[in-house]
Amino acid sequence: MKQILYIIAISFFPALLNAQNLYPEKFEDCKLPEFCLDCGSPQAQPPKTVFQNILRVIGEKNLATLKGTIEMQILVDQQGKPCLLSIDNKTNLGSAELGIKQSVNATENWTPAIGGTKKQNSSVSLIMEFEGGKFRAKRRTFNFTNQSNMKAAGTPDRKGSEKGELGERWKVFTQGNSELPWDMSRAVATDLKGDVWIGTDNGIVKISSGKWQHFNSGNTIISATKYNKAQTEPVRDMAVDQKDNKWFVIGYDVYRYDNRTWTRFDSLNSPINWARQIVVDPKGNILFTSWEGVAKFDGSKWSVMNKKNSKLPSDRVLGVFVDSKGRTWIGTFDGNVIIEKGKNTALNDKSSPLSKAYISKMWEDKKGNLWFSLYNEKGTAAGMYMLSPDGKWERLWKDNPTMFAGNSINDFFLDEEKNILWLSQNNVGIIRYDIVGKKTEIYTTENSNVPSVNIERITKDREGAIWAATFAGIIKTALK
Repeated sequence: MKQILYIIAISFFPALLNAQNLYPEKFEDCKLPEFCLDCGSPQAQPPKTVFQNILRVIGEKNLATLKGTIEMQILVDQQGKPCLLSIDNKTNLGSAELGIKQSVNATENWTPAIGGTKKQNSSVSLIMEFEGGKFRAKRRTFNFTNQSNMKAAGTPDRKGSEKGELGERWKVFTQGNSELPWDMSRAVATDLKGDVWIGTDNGIVKISSGKWQHFNSGNTIISATKYNKAQTEPVRDMAVDQKDNKWFVIGYDVYRYDNRTWTRFDSLNSPINWARQIVVDPKGNILFTSWEGVAKFDGSKWSVMNKKNSKLPSDRVLGVFVDSKGRTWIGTFDGNVIIEKGKNTALNDKSSPLSKAYISKMWEDKKGNLWFSLYNEKGTAAGMYMLSPDGKWERLWKDNPTMFAGNSINDFFLDEEKNILWLSQNNVGIIRYDIVGKKTEIYTTENSNVPSVNIERITKDREGAIWAATFAGIIKTALK
């Protein structure tokens, strides 16, 4: 059996008392009436065999081909019995095939958390990263200082730019200095009127002309969390369509807000099942990526593109995009395809970066250039690329081919007016790239007031300021 390469802790700051499903794939048979996030002094501790047991069930054959990351939320009761509550499986194999639930639940008892003199029910998060038949293991740890909020700061995995080289100043919005309902935020977008929308792990905010309007489980049909009815399910992604409808992935369902009425789409009235990313195509169709293919809504009817009916390499879809020529680009963990006029073509030309890494996001600029963020934890192909209309590829940061190998691109935003490319890099921070001047500025928690190394969506408001959702508040560039 392969050995653990290292075990580290990722510090999380102010967390919840009554926790929730942290990850999209949940297991209903794992229940406790109340538990807290990695609480106790001491905290719950796993047996030394925990990772070996998981690897034993995965098996040597699967381990040899397994690549990607699995993050697990494990409940540990007062007797130390573990059970798998939720999981975020970003590997090339399914959770059932890997036997994750079986292996976690069959692990020998943990040492339970202690609160004062009593044992406590607690939630613990473990991360396993797989590549080349080897793996690394991490534990997310939570530190309670404010039980009415949750945020994660963290230490960057790589060094940012020197402070003197940074040209932007950031304003940080948190629950403490603004009307933001929750510091942990994953989504931000600008609507057609120029209003900014923020999706947090406990409610949505609309900012219009400096006024903040709140949407949550108390004043909409959005579901509350299962373990705390006073808290709203987390917003995982959002987008705005051509009719100014707002679309949200909230918890495990999709919601549409047409500026008057909320509509929910779930497994009962749609093919939605753990939607991850929302993309609006040029015709106004709404596309949702998932681990079961791509769901498409044309305003009245639903359809699905998957391995069975569209010859996708895998149903585990990372990204999707429809360009101005009507071509649908789809990135999966097992390769990329393009669908044009009903014909599916695998993008496996060895001269193209699309044969070596997987599409996580795309964008088309006004000149017809296609921009790609590509994901692959193995090798050096991951990164940012541009494909010109005449078919020529250009790689950004080509002199640093491993820049995005271990720390993937969560999102990017192309500011065409200023020729600036913005990227959020996982466990690093936010990157500003001057396309003309070829200058890179990397903002982290160590060299700036950017509050977290976990940054998700990026947008631009009508005044030209850049906004980004982080796990410790919302950040906005100060206009010069």
